Formats: sequence, C-alpha cells, structure tokens
Amino acid sequence: MKATEENNLSNLSSSQNDLQTEIIEKGKELFRLSDSFEGSFFSSYKFFSKSLLFLENRPLLKLQAFRFADLFPSLISLSAISRYIKIYFVETPTEIPKWIVFFLTIFLSNPITSPLLALGAKIGIKLTAKFFILGRTYGSDRKKIINRYKNGISATIDILGEAVLSEKEAEKYIKEYLQLLEEVAQDKELYSIRSKDFPNEPTGNVSVKCSSLYSQLDPLAHESSVSHLKEKLRPILRSAVSKKIFINLDMEQYDTKEIILDTALQIYSEQEFENYPHFGIVIQAYLRSSQKDLVKVIEYSKKRKYPLTVRLVKGAYWEYEMTQSAQKGWDPPVFLKKSDTDKNYEECSKLLLSSYPYIRPAFGSHNIRSLSSAFVLASKYSVPNQFFEVQMLYGMGDSYKKAIRSLGISVREYSPIGEVIPGMAYLVRRLLENSTNEGFLKNINANQKDREQLLYLENSRSI
Repeated sequence: MKATEENNLSNLSSSQNDLQTEIIEKGKELFRLSDSFEGSFFSSYKFFSKSLLFLENRPLLKLQAFRFADLFPSLISLSAISRYIKIYFVETPTEIPKWIVFFLTIFLSNPITSPLLALGAKIGIKLTAKFFILGRTYGSDRKKIINRYKNGISATIDILGEAVLSEKEAEKYIKEYLQLLEEVAQDKELYSIRSKDFPNEPTGNVSVKCSSLYSQLDPLAHESSVSHLKEKLRPILRSAVSKKIFINLDMEQYDTKEIILDTALQIYSEQEFENYPHFGIVIQAYLRSSQKDLVKVIEYSKKRKYPLTVRLVKGAYWEYEMTQSAQKGWDPPVFLKKSDTDKNYEECSKLLLSSYPYIRPAFGSHNIRSLSSAFVLASKYSVPNQFFEVQMLYGMGDSYKKAIRSLGISVREYSPIGEVIPGMAYLVRRLLENSTNEGFLKNINANQKDREQLLYLENSRSI
C-alpha cells in the first residue's frame, strides 16, 4: 500500500513537472512570436513605455504622480494645476533629481512659465489618456475599432464612468448604453467585416458597469439593490437581445461583488433572457472568494441552454480594497501577494477549462505566464481554440495580441469610450498596471534572460 502511494505521488509530481515545462515552453514561444511582431522603437507606445521606466524604483514619485493624476479632474484652472504640481513634486520629498526640482521651483514661481508648465501637464495627461481610451464616443472614433477588426482583433466596448451619485446621472448612463447598442447595430461596415472574417461573432460586444446604472447599490440592502439593478438592466438587455449584441457585466469593488453576481444569475434566468446565448460575467482572481464564486457560476451555467462567458481577470482595485479594509479594520478580501493572485488565476483557469463545454472562458490578462498556462491547460482538457478567447486592454501590447492571433486564438480588446475626466479612475489603474515592476511594462522592456524568468511561477507545483 505504501509503495503504491509513493508511486502515485511520484507520477503526480512527474506530471506536474511536465506541465510546468510545457507552460514555460509555450511562454517562450509567445515571446519569440511577439518579438517578430514588435513595432518600431520610435512607435508611440514604445516611447510611452520607455518613459514610464523613469518611475521604476521610484515609489515615492510614482505615488505622487498617480495622486496628481487622480486629483487632476477637479483642477479647473491652470493656477490650480500649478499649485498642486508644487505641492506634490516640489514640497513633497520624492526621488526626483534635485536639478529637476530646482528648475520646477523656478518655473512655478514665474507668472509666465507657471501657466505654461501647467498647460504642458494638462496636455500630457490627455495624451496619456489616448493610449488607453478609445475615444469620446463610438461614432466619433469607430474607425479605430474597424481597423482593429480588419487586423483580426475584435472588441468589447465599455462606457467610462463608475459609481454614480444620483439617479439623474444613472439615467444618463442608461441612455448612453442604449445609444451605443443602437450605433453598433447600425454600423454597416462593421457588420460587413464581422460577417466575412468573424462569422461566429454576435453583432457587437458591450461591457456594462453596474455601478453607473443605479446610485444606491448597498451591500447592507442586498435584495433591494439587486431588484433595482435588474430593473435598470432590463431595457439594456432587451435592446441587446433584439440586436444580437453580447452583454458582459463587469465586476468592480468587492462590496458590490455579491450584488452584481446575484443580479447576473437572476436576470439571465428570466424568461425573456434565459435562452439568449450572448451573456457574460467577470470573476476577479485577486479575490479570495473567486474559486467559490466560479464554481457557483459554472453550476449555474450547466443548467442553461447556452454557456455563459466568464471573463477571468486578476482585478484592478487592489489598492482600493487594501485601503478600505485598513480603514474599516477588516481582513482584506484580496490576496496580499501578487504571486498568490497569479497562482489562483491558474487554478481558476483550470476550473474554467475543465468545465468545457458549460462555460466559455475569456482570459483577461497581459501576463504571458498566465496566458501560457491557460493555453496548455486548454490543450490538456481538449478545449478547441474557437471556444475560448484572450481579452487585452486597448492600447497595450499589440505585438502580444498579434502573436496570440497567430496561434489561432481569438483576441478581444477591452475598448473604453468617454471623456477623460469621468475615465480618470480607469486611466490611473492602467498607469498603475503599466508601471508596476511585476506588470506588463516589464515584459516589454526586460532583456530576454530576465523576461523568461517571468515565466516561472513561485511554488508552481500548486497548479
């Protein structure tokens, strides 16, 4: 008996080692392919990513830079911008070289150069936003989406804006979503391209932020919040069904997670929506509850005529959740270490792919290790490439998107539209993601040897 157990453990260990080897080799293949699609050194995104390296190993400066970007929407005048540049970058100690601080002090004290410096900061933030925000409206910037489709990259469109403060504001967002659905459905050029090159695609794909639809989402009033949110969603879902447009309900902060999850599972079960094939929801792998929630969604989806799509992301509100938990004296709902989130992402990927064909996985990540693991597991569980997709952010990693497409795997861009000011929270999260030492920026700027180290998951035998 003991010998049998030892043999079983030995076989399991060997199998896990083989899996890790496959994942690392797949990651190396993706890096090689992405290098072949890499843009010019002088491309706008390459220049932007290199410029963000100035923040690397400068945590105080990075903190102040993102605080300033977060505050920026409330700074109406150039004098206010100048005042806060002084507060954040001159009067507050950071790692900015002393000679730069010296020149900032001189420029900010001069009545002519001070507004010019503020204007430069304002222009810089708006130009930065263009890397991550598709445009102001679908109609004004639809050509960008059309060009992406022509290059084999589909889109999910999101209207920027979160956590409305009034029902008047919520009604405005509902109207914007309804208008977006109408514009997408009437886009004949998109229809033509999609029919030819994306025959299995619905008419369009839209991601909805629930906190923008109802101003009083409250975990302490769970049933009431779910009831009101369903009421707000029904017109949007009815329009989507009539136009054959995919609807995905985004996840946001942890305190609304249960409300959005229950809303999705209840409203998707209503008679007018229960047989519609184009619905989805998000699971955030940085949450400790993510596997439990995923099992719940999988069991639910098994009872539907058509599988739900689950967009698996790591999560973009880590700093917020940690701050909220500290203020309230609660245990954080998120994993404290990025490596634990990475491991959990792979466990969630395994749950999704082993549930084929009851769930359509959409892997939302720019982490090559995470994606390589998903691709290897998909092969292990005999999940066809056509049954899952990768979702990446607009403005990030075109060479990686092309590399994944070359493997016959669908890629969809998360493409936000809207004004810069309502989208500033989104912009700050994208900047944080780009500038972290463990994030996508390091994939781009690291040399080959260091880059391949990113493919090794700490304690990877836990997969």
